[in-house]
Amino acid sequence: MKKKLCLLTVASALSLGSSVQAQGLLSIGRHDEFETRVPFSWAIGLGGGWDSNVNQNSDNEHESGFVSGKIEASYNTGDRRTAYKVGASYSPRYYFDAPDGTDDFQHSANINFSIQHRVNPRLTLNDNLYFAYEFEPNFEIGAAGARRSDPYLYGSNSFSASYAWTRRFSTVTGYTFSGIAYQDDERAESQDYYQHLLHQEFRYAFTKTTTGALTYRYAIAEYDDGFGDYTSHYLLAGLDHSFSRKTYASFRVGAEFRDRDNGGNETNPYFEGSFSHSVAKHTQLRWFGRVGFDDSDVSGSQERYSFRTGLSAQQQFTSQLSGNIGVNYVHDEFDFSNGSYENDIVALAVGLDYQFYRNLIFNVGYSFTTCSSDNSFSEYDRHTVTAGVTAR
Repeated sequence: MKKKLCLLTVASALSLGSSVQAQGLLSIGRHDEFETRVPFSWAIGLGGGWDSNVNQNSDNEHESGFVSGKIEASYNTGDRRTAYKVGASYSPRYYFDAPDGTDDFQHSANINFSIQHRVNPRLTLNDNLYFAYEFEPNFEIGAAGARRSDPYLYGSNSFSASYAWTRRFSTVTGYTFSGIAYQDDERAESQDYYQHLLHQEFRYAFTKTTTGALTYRYAIAEYDDGFGDYTSHYLLAGLDHSFSRKTYASFRVGAEFRDRDNGGNETNPYFEGSFSHSVAKHTQLRWFGRVGFDDSDVSGSQERYSFRTGLSAQQQFTSQLSGNIGVNYVHDEFDFSNGSYENDIVALAVGLDYQFYRNLIFNVGYSFTTCSSDNSFSEYDRHTVTAGVTAR
């Protein structure tokens, strides 16, 4: 397993110098937002809470209290020609009464890096890297399963070159590498995969705020056991529209033509869209949605067709009080050689931050996740309550 993790690490690092649309949720929307008013930020937090269903079991729920911490930092800077940002975070958690088969001590970490370089007035290069070690499902990535099963390593790096041929017509050419590697060897054998994706987009600016796009993508995915290997062609059309400098929407719609190595071809609709809105530092709103094939996270599944959508909002109520809320919905359809079943997952999280002394902030949060399924083993409900203090 260590060899697989090292391979994913090296591959992501090698592609760093070389962002375009990955099929993961990280690719949806724009990636050219570089905030330089506060170039460096950091935070250290300590807290605790209660988890109603640590093992995410359908009929044998196990609750436990826990203590947790976090360390995070980010830096962004640049000018009109070159801008970049880098961030990292680490979050450990210790359960006082973890059930059998679940580690008492769990931790997650991630790093991200983005750079934009204008070579000349016509040519712009972009790169976006995200690398994470997780023990919980991350619905914003859209790569792991609906329930906690095993720690995993996820990496995605996307490079693109944009060239303006005329004032209205431009092209974007790129390559993305992404993959997931599970820590457990048995799970890794059937669910570890790597994906290469080539991307070519033709863009035409109808106005200063609206641009049309025709997109072709070619994807190759390889699983450790070879069962889920496939190639896909995407033919898409869409629009990017700026309602204002801080409000932006984008969508692509079309079809995916998938050819599975284990037999069978299929064509299905594909859609992705995003919307972002901000007002100074007081209000931030983001939405994303995607409909299409997903890489399967269930052993023996021939394919997985999903609808994913998520909405997050942050609001600064006063100079001391702020809040945030996020909700994700996922509908999965799994096909097997001897049948099929469907999952519906809803994940809700809310939080409040209160600055009670200079750079000290009191945090409280609540999250709820529920999964309903044709497969009773996959069903579960989970509540989590947290409270803590953060210094920044």
